[in-house]
Amino acid sequence: MSSTTSELIRARLRIRRSLPEPHVCRAAREAAGLTQKDVADAVGVTIQAVSYWEAGLRRPRGERFERYAEAIAALRDAA
Repeated sequence: MSSTTSELIRARLRIRRSLPEPHVCRAAREAAGLTQKDVADAVGVTIQAVSYWEAGLRRPRGERFERYAEAIAALRDAA
């Protein structure tokens, strides 16, 4: 495995650890005065997806995970 591949894997693992618990994600969204639709539109998913994620019933994967984690980080930084 090349060092570039190893670095990519490590970077993705760091991103995965950066998503807070579902109730914290919901609190960040609510503190920003946003609806689930606002977050869903920003991330490019359905309202139901955001609802499942905030309830802890499912977790985003792949590119959706990255976009959602970035959105939640931005909301927490803005607070």
